Amino acid sequence: MSSNFQESIAALLATPLDPNEKIPISNQSRTAYAVTIPFHIICWGAVLFRLHTRFRVVREPGWDDYLIMVGVTLNLMALISLLLIFNYGFGLHLATVYQNPVDLIACMKLLWLQHAAYHTCSGFVKLSLLSQYLRMFKDGRVRKVIQALLVCVAIWAIFWFFASWFPCFPVKGFWDRAIVPAPKCWGLGYSSVESAMSFMYAFGGSNMFLDTAIFIIPMTMYFRKGIGKKEILALTALFLLGSVVVLMAIIRLWAITSHRGDGTSRLDFTWWYPLIMILSSIEIDFAIITASVPIFWPVIISSLPQIFVTHEVHITRHERIPEDANGAGDFEMDRPSSPKSNNSQEGLTWKQANSKTDYNDSFVLDHVTGKTQESTRVEIQVQQAKNGKWQH
Repeated sequence: MSSNFQESIAALLATPLDPNEKIPISNQSRTAYAVTIPFHIICWGAVLFRLHTRFRVVREPGWDDYLIMVGVTLNLMALISLLLIFNYGFGLHLATVYQNPVDLIACMKLLWLQHAAYHTCSGFVKLSLLSQYLRMFKDGRVRKVIQALLVCVAIWAIFWFFASWFPCFPVKGFWDRAIVPAPKCWGLGYSSVESAMSFMYAFGGSNMFLDTAIFIIPMTMYFRKGIGKKEILALTALFLLGSVVVLMAIIRLWAITSHRGDGTSRLDFTWWYPLIMILSSIEIDFAIITASVPIFWPVIISSLPQIFVTHEVHITRHERIPEDANGAGDFEMDRPSSPKSNNSQEGLTWKQANSKTDYNDSFVLDHVTGKTQESTRVEIQVQQAKNGKWQH
Protein backbone atom coordinates (compact mmCIF):
# COMPACT_ATOMS: atom_id res chain seq x y z
CA MET A 1 0.00 0.00 0.00
CA SER A 2 1.50 3.30 -1.09
CA SER A 3 2.38 6.01 1.37
CA ASN A 4 0.05 8.36 -0.53
CA PHE A 5 -2.89 6.06 0.14
CA GLN A 6 -1.90 5.65 3.79
CA GLU A 7 -1.68 9.41 4.22
CA SER A 8 -5.11 9.87 2.64
CA ILE A 9 -6.65 7.26 4.95
CA ALA A 10 -5.03 8.86 8.00
CA ALA A 11 -6.33 12.29 6.98
CA LEU A 12 -9.80 10.90 6.36
CA LEU A 13 -9.96 9.25 9.78
CA ALA A 14 -8.72 12.43 11.44
CA THR A 15 -11.48 14.51 9.86
CA PRO A 16 -14.35 14.97 12.34
CA LEU A 17 -17.79 13.96 11.09
CA ASP A 18 -20.87 16.13 11.39
CA PRO A 19 -23.23 14.28 13.75
CA ASN A 20 -26.22 16.20 12.35
CA GLU A 21 -25.45 15.42 8.72
CA LYS A 22 -28.38 13.81 6.95
CA ILE A 23 -27.87 10.73 4.82
CA PRO A 24 -28.70 11.54 1.18
CA ILE A 25 -31.65 9.70 -0.27
CA SER A 26 -29.37 8.03 -2.83
CA ASN A 27 -27.34 6.52 0.03
CA GLN A 28 -30.30 4.68 1.49
CA SER A 29 -30.87 1.03 0.69
CA ARG A 30 -34.61 1.50 0.12
CA THR A 31 -33.82 3.91 -2.70
CA ALA A 32 -31.56 1.38 -4.37
CA TYR A 33 -34.22 -1.32 -4.06
CA ALA A 34 -37.05 0.89 -5.32
CA VAL A 35 -35.14 2.28 -8.30
CA THR A 36 -33.12 -0.66 -9.59
CA ILE A 37 -35.35 -3.71 -9.11
CA PRO A 38 -38.27 -2.61 -11.38
CA PHE A 39 -35.95 -1.78 -14.27
CA HIS A 40 -34.08 -5.03 -13.76
CA ILE A 41 -37.30 -7.05 -13.94
CA ILE A 42 -38.22 -5.30 -17.20
CA CYS A 43 -34.70 -6.01 -18.44
CA TRP A 44 -35.05 -9.75 -17.79
CA GLY A 45 -38.50 -9.77 -19.38
CA ALA A 46 -37.08 -8.21 -22.54
CA VAL A 47 -34.26 -10.74 -22.70
CA LEU A 48 -36.58 -13.72 -22.16
CA PHE A 49 -38.92 -12.51 -24.92
CA ARG A 50 -35.90 -12.03 -27.16
CA LEU A 51 -34.56 -15.53 -26.52
CA HIS A 52 -38.02 -17.06 -27.00
CA THR A 53 -38.29 -15.34 -30.37
CA ARG A 54 -34.85 -16.36 -31.58
CA PHE A 55 -34.78 -19.93 -30.22
CA ARG A 56 -38.44 -21.01 -30.41
CA VAL A 57 -40.20 -18.82 -32.97
CA VAL A 58 -37.74 -18.23 -35.80
CA ARG A 59 -35.12 -20.75 -34.61
CA GLU A 60 -32.25 -18.58 -35.77
CA PRO A 61 -30.14 -17.68 -32.73
CA GLY A 62 -26.92 -15.80 -33.26
CA TRP A 63 -23.82 -14.64 -31.45
CA ASP A 64 -25.67 -11.54 -30.32
CA ASP A 65 -28.09 -13.73 -28.35
CA TYR A 66 -25.34 -15.64 -26.56
CA LEU A 67 -23.51 -12.42 -25.74
CA ILE A 68 -26.63 -10.82 -24.28
CA MET A 69 -27.21 -13.93 -22.15
CA VAL A 70 -23.78 -13.48 -20.59
CA GLY A 71 -24.41 -9.76 -20.21
CA VAL A 72 -27.73 -10.09 -18.40
CA THR A 73 -26.24 -12.70 -16.04
CA LEU A 74 -23.40 -10.33 -15.15
CA ASN A 75 -25.94 -7.56 -14.70
CA LEU A 76 -27.78 -9.71 -12.15
CA MET A 77 -24.51 -10.28 -10.28
CA ALA A 78 -23.86 -6.55 -10.22
CA LEU A 79 -27.36 -5.80 -8.91
CA ILE A 80 -27.18 -8.39 -6.14
CA SER A 81 -23.82 -6.99 -5.05
CA LEU A 82 -25.24 -3.47 -5.08
CA LEU A 83 -28.24 -4.37 -2.93
CA LEU A 84 -26.23 -6.41 -0.43
CA ILE A 85 -23.46 -3.86 0.02
CA PHE A 86 -25.79 -1.48 1.89
CA ASN A 87 -25.89 -4.02 4.73
CA TYR A 88 -22.20 -3.39 5.43
CA GLY A 89 -22.02 0.37 5.81
CA PHE A 90 -22.15 1.43 2.17
CA GLY A 91 -23.82 4.83 2.07
CA LEU A 92 -22.08 5.94 5.28
CA HIS A 93 -18.78 7.75 5.59
CA LEU A 94 -15.72 5.56 5.15
CA ALA A 95 -14.48 6.65 8.57
CA THR A 96 -17.60 5.08 10.08
CA VAL A 97 -17.23 1.85 8.12
CA TYR A 98 -13.54 1.72 9.03
CA GLN A 99 -14.43 1.27 12.68
CA ASN A 100 -15.78 -2.23 11.95
CA PRO A 101 -13.14 -4.29 10.09
CA VAL A 102 -15.59 -7.12 9.36
CA ASP A 103 -18.05 -4.77 7.65
CA LEU A 104 -15.21 -3.04 5.83
CA ILE A 105 -13.92 -6.28 4.32
CA ALA A 106 -17.42 -7.42 3.33
CA CYS A 107 -18.14 -4.00 1.82
CA MET A 108 -14.93 -4.06 -0.23
CA LYS A 109 -15.58 -7.61 -1.46
CA LEU A 110 -19.02 -6.66 -2.72
CA LEU A 111 -17.65 -3.46 -4.24
CA TRP A 112 -15.04 -5.49 -6.12
CA LEU A 113 -17.69 -7.91 -7.42
CA GLN A 114 -20.03 -5.10 -8.45
CA HIS A 115 -17.22 -3.27 -10.24
CA ALA A 116 -16.09 -6.38 -12.08
CA ALA A 117 -19.58 -7.53 -13.10
CA TYR A 118 -20.69 -4.06 -14.22
CA HIS A 119 -17.61 -3.27 -16.34
CA THR A 120 -17.65 -6.69 -17.98
CA CYS A 121 -21.40 -6.56 -18.58
CA SER A 122 -21.03 -3.22 -20.32
CA GLY A 123 -18.59 -4.76 -22.79
CA PHE A 124 -20.78 -7.78 -23.53
CA VAL A 125 -23.87 -5.65 -24.18
CA LYS A 126 -21.96 -3.46 -26.64
CA LEU A 127 -20.58 -6.52 -28.43
CA SER A 128 -24.09 -7.98 -28.61
CA LEU A 129 -25.50 -4.83 -30.20
CA LEU A 130 -22.73 -4.68 -32.79
CA SER A 131 -23.15 -8.39 -33.61
CA GLN A 132 -26.85 -7.69 -34.07
CA TYR A 133 -26.02 -4.87 -36.48
CA LEU A 134 -23.94 -7.26 -38.59
CA ARG A 135 -27.15 -9.22 -39.23
CA MET A 136 -28.85 -6.04 -40.43
CA PHE A 137 -26.16 -4.58 -42.66
CA LYS A 138 -24.96 -7.26 -45.07
CA ASP A 139 -22.58 -5.07 -47.05
CA GLY A 140 -21.56 -1.49 -47.71
CA ARG A 141 -19.64 1.12 -45.79
CA VAL A 142 -21.81 0.88 -42.72
CA ARG A 143 -20.88 -2.78 -42.29
CA LYS A 144 -17.19 -1.90 -42.44
CA VAL A 145 -17.72 0.77 -39.80
CA ILE A 146 -19.48 -1.79 -37.61
CA GLN A 147 -16.63 -4.26 -38.02
CA ALA A 148 -14.04 -1.62 -37.11
CA LEU A 149 -16.09 -0.54 -34.10
CA LEU A 150 -16.50 -4.18 -33.08
CA VAL A 151 -12.72 -4.59 -32.91
CA CYS A 152 -12.36 -1.39 -30.87
CA VAL A 153 -15.08 -2.44 -28.43
CA ALA A 154 -13.53 -5.90 -28.04
CA ILE A 155 -10.17 -4.37 -27.10
CA TRP A 156 -11.92 -1.90 -24.79
CA ALA A 157 -13.89 -4.71 -23.11
CA ILE A 158 -10.78 -6.87 -22.58
CA PHE A 159 -8.91 -3.99 -20.97
CA TRP A 160 -11.69 -3.18 -18.52
CA PHE A 161 -12.18 -6.87 -17.81
CA PHE A 162 -8.66 -7.09 -16.43
CA ALA A 163 -8.83 -3.65 -14.80
CA SER A 164 -11.97 -4.59 -12.83
CA TRP A 165 -11.37 -8.26 -12.04
CA PHE A 166 -7.68 -7.85 -11.19
CA PRO A 167 -7.31 -4.41 -9.55
CA CYS A 168 -4.74 -5.83 -7.14
CA PHE A 169 -2.21 -8.66 -7.15
CA PRO A 170 -3.25 -10.79 -5.44
CA VAL A 171 -6.92 -9.90 -5.87
CA LYS A 172 -7.46 -10.40 -2.15
CA GLY A 173 -5.46 -7.25 -1.57
CA PHE A 174 -8.39 -5.17 -2.81
CA TRP A 175 -10.35 -5.85 0.38
CA ASP A 176 -7.50 -6.76 2.73
CA ARG A 177 -4.56 -4.36 2.58
CA ALA A 178 -2.99 -5.92 5.68
CA ILE A 179 -1.84 -9.10 3.93
CA VAL A 180 1.87 -9.86 3.70
CA PRO A 181 3.52 -9.22 1.34
CA ALA A 182 1.68 -5.98 0.61
CA PRO A 183 -0.56 -6.18 -2.47
CA LYS A 184 0.30 -4.31 -5.64
CA CYS A 185 -2.74 -2.37 -6.81
CA TRP A 186 -3.36 -0.27 -9.89
CA GLY A 187 -6.20 1.65 -11.49
CA LEU A 188 -9.47 0.83 -9.79
CA GLY A 189 -7.54 -0.89 -7.00
CA TYR A 190 -7.01 2.47 -5.27
CA SER A 191 -3.23 2.43 -5.31
CA SER A 192 -3.83 6.15 -4.98
CA VAL A 193 -6.87 8.38 -5.05
CA GLU A 194 -5.67 10.12 -8.21
CA SER A 195 -5.18 6.82 -10.03
CA ALA A 196 -8.62 5.51 -9.09
CA MET A 197 -10.38 8.72 -10.12
CA SER A 198 -8.47 8.83 -13.41
CA PHE A 199 -9.67 5.34 -14.26
CA MET A 200 -13.24 6.26 -13.35
CA TYR A 201 -13.07 9.27 -15.66
CA ALA A 202 -11.53 7.15 -18.42
CA PHE A 203 -14.21 4.49 -18.23
CA GLY A 204 -17.07 6.99 -17.96
CA GLY A 205 -15.87 9.04 -20.93
CA SER A 206 -15.07 6.10 -23.20
CA ASN A 207 -18.29 4.35 -22.24
CA MET A 208 -20.34 7.41 -23.16
CA PHE A 209 -18.51 7.81 -26.48
CA LEU A 210 -18.98 4.17 -27.50
CA ASP A 211 -22.66 4.18 -26.49
CA THR A 212 -23.24 7.23 -28.66
CA ALA A 213 -21.42 5.72 -31.64
CA ILE A 214 -23.26 2.40 -31.35
CA PHE A 215 -26.74 3.91 -31.12
CA ILE A 216 -26.11 6.30 -34.02
CA ILE A 217 -25.41 3.48 -36.49
CA PRO A 218 -29.06 2.36 -37.02
CA MET A 219 -30.04 5.96 -37.66
CA THR A 220 -28.30 5.73 -41.05
CA MET A 221 -31.34 3.77 -42.22
CA TYR A 222 -33.31 7.01 -42.09
CA PHE A 223 -31.54 8.01 -45.30
CA ARG A 224 -32.52 4.91 -47.24
CA LYS A 225 -34.79 5.45 -50.21
CA GLY A 226 -38.34 4.24 -49.88
CA ILE A 227 -38.30 3.81 -46.13
CA GLY A 228 -41.78 3.05 -44.79
CA LYS A 229 -43.70 4.58 -41.93
CA LYS A 230 -43.36 1.48 -39.76
CA GLU A 231 -39.60 1.51 -40.25
CA ILE A 232 -39.50 5.17 -39.25
CA LEU A 233 -41.51 4.44 -36.11
CA ALA A 234 -39.27 1.50 -35.24
CA LEU A 235 -36.13 3.57 -35.70
CA THR A 236 -37.60 6.40 -33.66
CA ALA A 237 -38.38 4.03 -30.78
CA LEU A 238 -34.88 2.58 -30.99
CA PHE A 239 -33.40 6.06 -31.01
CA LEU A 240 -35.39 7.10 -27.93
CA LEU A 241 -34.30 4.03 -25.97
CA GLY A 242 -30.72 4.55 -27.05
CA SER A 243 -30.92 8.18 -26.01
CA VAL A 244 -31.88 7.12 -22.49
CA VAL A 245 -28.77 4.92 -22.32
CA VAL A 246 -26.52 7.74 -23.52
CA LEU A 247 -28.21 10.17 -21.12
CA MET A 248 -27.60 7.85 -18.17
CA ALA A 249 -23.95 7.51 -19.21
CA ILE A 250 -23.63 11.31 -19.32
CA ILE A 251 -25.26 11.72 -15.90
CA ARG A 252 -23.01 9.00 -14.49
CA LEU A 253 -19.91 10.76 -15.80
CA TRP A 254 -21.16 14.08 -14.44
CA ALA A 255 -21.73 12.50 -11.01
CA ILE A 256 -18.13 11.26 -10.97
CA THR A 257 -16.63 14.57 -12.07
CA SER A 258 -18.70 16.46 -9.48
CA HIS A 259 -16.46 14.98 -6.76
CA ARG A 260 -13.34 16.99 -7.50
CA GLY A 261 -12.51 17.89 -3.95
CA ASP A 262 -9.27 17.12 -2.22
CA GLY A 263 -7.93 13.59 -1.95
CA THR A 264 -9.50 13.10 1.45
CA SER A 265 -13.08 13.75 0.32
CA ARG A 266 -12.66 11.75 -2.88
CA LEU A 267 -11.40 8.78 -0.89
CA ASP A 268 -14.69 8.75 1.02
CA PHE A 269 -16.22 6.66 -1.78
CA THR A 270 -18.68 4.83 0.50
CA TRP A 271 -20.41 8.20 0.90
CA TRP A 272 -20.52 9.58 -2.65
CA TYR A 273 -20.36 6.41 -4.78
CA PRO A 274 -23.88 4.93 -4.18
CA LEU A 275 -25.55 7.33 -6.62
CA ILE A 276 -23.07 6.39 -9.35
CA MET A 277 -23.69 2.68 -8.79
CA ILE A 278 -27.46 3.17 -9.02
CA LEU A 279 -27.07 5.13 -12.26
CA SER A 280 -24.80 2.41 -13.61
CA SER A 281 -27.44 -0.24 -12.90
CA ILE A 282 -30.18 1.72 -14.69
CA GLU A 283 -27.88 2.44 -17.63
CA ILE A 284 -27.11 -1.24 -18.20
CA ASP A 285 -30.77 -2.21 -17.83
CA PHE A 286 -31.81 0.22 -20.56
CA ALA A 287 -28.94 -0.88 -22.79
CA ILE A 288 -30.07 -4.52 -22.56
CA ILE A 289 -33.71 -3.53 -23.15
CA THR A 290 -32.70 -1.50 -26.20
CA ALA A 291 -30.75 -4.46 -27.58
CA SER A 292 -33.70 -6.85 -27.08
CA VAL A 293 -36.87 -4.94 -27.99
CA PRO A 294 -36.30 -4.90 -31.80
CA ILE A 295 -36.06 -8.70 -31.71
CA PHE A 296 -39.34 -9.61 -30.03
CA TRP A 297 -41.71 -6.72 -30.64
CA PRO A 298 -42.82 -8.05 -34.08
CA VAL A 299 -44.03 -11.21 -32.31
CA ILE A 300 -46.08 -9.10 -29.91
CA ILE A 301 -47.57 -7.05 -32.74
CA SER A 302 -48.42 -10.11 -34.84
CA SER A 303 -50.14 -11.74 -31.85
CA LEU A 304 -52.46 -8.82 -31.12
CA PRO A 305 -55.17 -9.89 -33.63
CA GLN A 306 -55.55 -13.16 -31.72
CA ILE A 307 -56.44 -11.24 -28.58
CA PHE A 308 -59.35 -9.36 -30.15
CA VAL A 309 -62.42 -10.66 -32.04
CA THR A 310 -61.55 -10.71 -35.73
CA HIS A 311 -64.10 -13.21 -37.15
CA GLU A 312 -67.18 -11.79 -38.84
CA VAL A 313 -70.11 -14.14 -39.50
CA HIS A 314 -72.98 -13.35 -41.88
CA ILE A 315 -76.08 -15.63 -41.88
CA THR A 316 -78.52 -15.36 -44.76
CA ARG A 317 -81.89 -17.24 -44.66
CA HIS A 318 -83.94 -17.91 -47.80
CA GLU A 319 -87.45 -19.23 -47.12
CA ARG A 320 -88.97 -21.60 -49.69
CA ILE A 321 -92.51 -20.87 -50.93
CA PRO A 322 -94.78 -23.80 -49.93
CA GLU A 323 -96.54 -25.76 -52.70
CA ASP A 324 -100.05 -27.21 -52.60
CA ALA A 325 -101.15 -30.62 -53.89
CA ASN A 326 -101.49 -29.30 -57.44
CA GLY A 327 -98.03 -27.86 -57.38
CA ALA A 328 -99.30 -24.34 -57.09
CA GLY A 329 -97.38 -22.03 -54.91
CA ASP A 330 -98.81 -20.53 -51.79
CA PHE A 331 -97.66 -16.96 -51.73
CA GLU A 332 -97.93 -16.65 -48.01
CA MET A 333 -94.50 -15.42 -46.91
CA ASP A 334 -94.92 -16.03 -43.19
CA ARG A 335 -92.28 -18.13 -41.54
CA PRO A 336 -93.53 -21.53 -40.27
CA SER A 337 -94.06 -21.64 -36.59
CA SER A 338 -92.33 -25.00 -36.06
CA PRO A 339 -88.94 -24.55 -34.45
CA LYS A 340 -87.70 -27.62 -36.36
CA SER A 341 -88.22 -26.11 -39.77
CA ASN A 342 -84.87 -26.49 -41.48
CA ASN A 343 -85.57 -26.99 -45.16
CA SER A 344 -83.98 -23.70 -46.01
CA GLN A 345 -80.94 -22.46 -47.80
CA GLU A 346 -78.44 -21.13 -45.31
CA GLY A 347 -75.35 -19.23 -46.25
CA LEU A 348 -72.58 -19.06 -43.77
CA THR A 349 -69.68 -16.84 -44.65
CA TRP A 350 -66.54 -16.70 -42.47
CA LYS A 351 -63.85 -14.33 -43.46
CA GLN A 352 -60.63 -14.15 -41.57
CA ALA A 353 -57.84 -11.87 -42.69
CA ASN A 354 -54.45 -12.05 -41.09
CA SER A 355 -53.28 -8.50 -41.00
CA LYS A 356 -49.86 -7.73 -42.33
CA THR A 357 -47.51 -8.01 -39.40
CA ASP A 358 -44.35 -6.13 -38.73
CA TYR A 359 -42.33 -9.15 -39.81
CA ASN A 360 -42.82 -7.78 -43.32
CA ASP A 361 -40.78 -4.68 -42.49
CA SER A 362 -37.32 -4.88 -44.00
CA PHE A 363 -35.94 -3.29 -40.83
CA VAL A 364 -37.33 -6.12 -38.73
CA LEU A 365 -36.55 -9.03 -41.03
CA ASP A 366 -32.81 -8.72 -40.60
CA HIS A 367 -33.29 -8.70 -36.83
CA VAL A 368 -35.59 -11.64 -36.54
CA THR A 369 -36.16 -13.95 -39.50
CA GLY A 370 -34.21 -12.73 -42.49
CA LYS A 371 -37.08 -13.98 -44.63
CA THR A 372 -40.06 -12.22 -46.18
CA GLN A 373 -43.40 -13.62 -45.28
CA GLU A 374 -46.57 -12.98 -47.28
CA SER A 375 -49.83 -12.14 -45.66
CA THR A 376 -52.59 -14.62 -46.27
CA ARG A 377 -56.31 -14.30 -46.63
CA VAL A 378 -58.67 -17.18 -46.10
CA GLU A 379 -62.27 -17.17 -47.20
CA ILE A 380 -64.61 -20.02 -46.44
CA GLN A 381 -67.99 -20.11 -48.06
CA VAL A 382 -70.41 -22.74 -46.83
CA GLN A 383 -73.63 -23.16 -48.70
CA GLN A 384 -76.20 -25.68 -47.48
CA ALA A 385 -79.45 -26.29 -49.29
CA LYS A 386 -82.05 -29.00 -49.01
CA ASN A 387 -84.80 -29.60 -51.51
CA GLY A 388 -88.33 -30.36 -50.44
CA LYS A 389 -91.17 -28.90 -48.51
CA TRP A 390 -91.10 -27.33 -45.11
CA GLN A 391 -91.29 -29.93 -42.39
CA HIS A 392 -93.84 -29.46 -39.64
